[in-house]
Amino acid sequence: MDLATLDQLIILVMITAVLAIGVRGYRVSHTITGYFLAGRGLGPWVLAFSIMATYFSAASFLAGGTTYLFNLGFGAWLTAWHIIGVVLMWVLVAERLFRYSSKTKIISVPDFIEHRYQSKGAKIISACVILLLFTLYLTSVYKGGAVILATVLNIKFELALILLALPVIVYVCIGGLKAAALNNLVLGALMLLAAFITFYAIMSAVGGPISGLEALGSMNIMDRMPGSLWLRLDGAGPQPAMAAGMVPSLIMSITFSISVAQVALPTLLMQFYAAKDAKVINRGRAIGSLAVAAYAILVFSLGAFCHIILDPQLSSGEVMALMKDTDWVIPKAMNMLIPSGLRGLVLAAPVAASMSTLAVTLLLLSGAIVRDIIQPLKPSMEEKKLLLLAKISPIFFAAISLVLTLFQTDIIVEIVGAAFGTIFVCFFGPVTIGLYWKGATKHGAVASMISGLVVGLLWYKFLYKVTWIYPVIPALVVSLPLFFVVSMLTPKPSNEVLKLLEAK
Repeated sequence: MDLATLDQLIILVMITAVLAIGVRGYRVSHTITGYFLAGRGLGPWVLAFSIMATYFSAASFLAGGTTYLFNLGFGAWLTAWHIIGVVLMWVLVAERLFRYSSKTKIISVPDFIEHRYQSKGAKIISACVILLLFTLYLTSVYKGGAVILATVLNIKFELALILLALPVIVYVCIGGLKAAALNNLVLGALMLLAAFITFYAIMSAVGGPISGLEALGSMNIMDRMPGSLWLRLDGAGPQPAMAAGMVPSLIMSITFSISVAQVALPTLLMQFYAAKDAKVINRGRAIGSLAVAAYAILVFSLGAFCHIILDPQLSSGEVMALMKDTDWVIPKAMNMLIPSGLRGLVLAAPVAASMSTLAVTLLLLSGAIVRDIIQPLKPSMEEKKLLLLAKISPIFFAAISLVLTLFQTDIIVEIVGAAFGTIFVCFFGPVTIGLYWKGATKHGAVASMISGLVVGLLWYKFLYKVTWIYPVIPALVVSLPLFFVVSMLTPKPSNEVLKLLEAK
């Protein structure tokens, strides 16, 4: 067996394994609750790793190369905000949301919005936001994993997309969240292992962090840019942002937007409903926070050090091409530094990350269309029919996102770029703050979701590359004040609902 074949075999074994593991979820997927919430039986390790693996898509592993273009301040702040975000999610949101769901038997995030604000309209609006933004967001998840699969297996991109999506669709349709969560435990562990290997290989190649920083600071990038620019927060970044003196604000707004989003992402929050009991949340808090922190620390700053490894082997034009498309920085470095077999294990990580994110997102979309739109419109529909629709609908959403990935238009690319942060903005007020603030109303929630959606998408399309401020910031500046002001001016929910917000 040649070495390239060994890399391919490792990836194919991983894909086969997720199918085998996913079938185990079938035993609890015979009811709506079993399918969407794993029978409310997830333990701390499975829950913690499933949330971690869901949050980190292929982009998170490939994002290690971002500091090949940006200065190390990007990696440092991205790591810091990730740690802050994951701790806030587990400490402020997890247990409170779990207790609310246990009292009310809600299944989805739009379910929470309907029950919390006593409004079917608010529920349908939140479901529509989820359907729009997460369907588009999946195109970036597809692309990241399929690019790696196509490269390692030496197949066409289109075939790689199908190979990525098909196993996930099968085990999600069969086993629901139980299948996804069990797989995410394995895939999350693989991502951490690959992160350790990648960090060790790159740090060994540059002589350790201190020697690496010294070497980076003393070199010239493309014979014209001093490496010291990568050691300053106001240093290296996209050329237009550097020329405008906006690199620090760009770094701070992007890293905040991506990382703190954890506290309001429906794909993460819905999994807290599936915890077996409150003890699972308490135990998972440490596991989940440490897993996210370890991954962020190991991965997010590696790209800058790759200048030391890659640049001597590349022309100035090739370096510039890598700085324009930093997704290839870490894979290229790994191809150079580690042997085949181990390389296959490392490159399996972004594929694993794509599969884990894809699985839970398809479940979220299935719940949004079946539980949050179809069931309210047809309340007399039998559970068996709803369950059948729930198990079929992931195929529909997977196909839509796959087609969008193949035939992206400029406007789709722009919306995808804004989707992740806009999702956070739309749900931060109505869900995260709404868990605590009894004064929040349905009118405030609706105003917050709609304004966040509109401002986030329009800012990304028309103003982002003028101001170099990531759209989450202006969207929050508009949506949060609206959430508070409109809520204070409109009638409150009933006392019966507000009592459910109490911590115990």
